[in-house]
Formats: sequence, structure tokens, C-alpha cells
Amino acid sequence: MSNFCAAPNCTTRSNESASPLFRFPSDTERCKQWVDNCHCKDLEDKTPDQLNRHYRLCVNHFEPSMICKASPYRTKLKDNATPTIFDLTSHPNNPQCRQRKRIKELSKAEAGQMKERKNRNVIP
Repeated sequence: MSNFCAAPNCTTRSNESASPLFRFPSDTERCKQWVDNCHCKDLEDKTPDQLNRHYRLCVNHFEPSMICKASPYRTKLKDNATPTIFDLTSHPNNPQCRQRKRIKELSKAEAGQMKERKNRNVIP
């Protein structure tokens, strides 16, 4: 199970916040609507089953009218809930859904220098 929100520019994590995370719906049409609203290229090639099993959206992406407080310990979404609140302004063309570490491609010279530094730091 994913422990972070899949929405672009959202840093909510389940272990760091009291914000609940909700599974993507297993229904194909509703799941497609959630993906479309997210504007996240990484999610577009996933099946509804994959999205339901491995991806979540936090409560911050839903209107308060879409949330049911079932008990003091459980928050649920209404059956027709659709995420509509996303921060797309800071990176409107960002194809990534989560903050990911970018790996810089090294030139042959840079790779050689890095290898040399690594070999110097190895203690025999």
C-alpha cells in the first residue's frame, strides 16, 4: 500500500500526517475521472486495479461536502466523491506525480572522475 499522496505537488504522507488517504476507485469510469482530474501523466497508463491497489489521494484534494466523518476515528468519502482540489500552478507541465529524486546522466569524463574518487576512498 502506498503511504503517500499520488497528486502532483502534494507531499502528504500517511506516517507524517493525520490526513487520511483514499484508494482510487475500482470502477473504471470513476477511476478515469480521478486520474483526469489529477493531471498526472504517471497514472494514465495504470489500470484501475493497479491504481486501486497501489495509489492514494489525500483528503486535501476533496471538497468538504464529499467527506463523511463516520466516527471520530474513521473518515470516508461519499460514493460519488471526485477529487477536484489540486495545486497545478507551481509546476503546470510537471509529468511527475511525486517528488522524485532526479538522476543526472553523467558524461564519460564525469563517470571516470567519480570512479576515481570512489577508488581513492576505498580502504584496502
